[in-house]
Amino acid sequence: MSHLFLDIETYISEENENSGLNPYERESKVIVISYTYYRKFKPPTKKQIKKPTFLKEWESDEEDILLRFYKFLKRVQDRENYPPKFVGFNITSLDLPYLFGRMKKYNIASESELYTRLFRPHAVDLYQLTPIISEDTKKYEQLWGLNQKKTSEFFKLQVKEGTGDELSRFYDRKEFDKIMTYCEEEFNFEQMMDAFYLFILNLEK
Repeated sequence: MSHLFLDIETYISEENENSGLNPYERESKVIVISYTYYRKFKPPTKKQIKKPTFLKEWESDEEDILLRFYKFLKRVQDRENYPPKFVGFNITSLDLPYLFGRMKKYNIASESELYTRLFRPHAVDLYQLTPIISEDTKKYEQLWGLNQKKTSEFFKLQVKEGTGDELSRFYDRKEFDKIMTYCEEEFNFEQMMDAFYLFILNLEK
């Protein structure tokens, strides 16, 4: 089983903020797909971490970057006995469902095929692990998650500057260099996965 670390950036309309969360709104759009792929059973070590591949909507269009990612995903899934494990932050609530909705819009594949490609593989959602490091879990006496920025701060990882709303305003102003700075700072999922693993090992000692 290999590993596919994934993140997408969606467009948040000033008139309809739900467009950034719901792929079926009129203003909805994927503007960046970021990913790294490791054809190994174990996650990458720090020395093995690669720079992400970035598919940028403004260099072609949304349909093109979705199709390019789908073709890549299909190629790596079809050549392996077990599909790559998806890894990301809040990936099961946002990234994968949003990709499904936008790919469905462009008829990139049938709904059944998209479901098989996006939802059948095993996924590690790092957000779902955050309650174990959250002080609010103790405070509210129930599992309580953290956002990516607070999680990165907890593990002393690179912390992204800005928000999704700001990224969309960069897009409106065609400040694409600022979008890419945001994406590069945000993509720390290999390090975060390793940090969670070491944290859990220490809990067992």
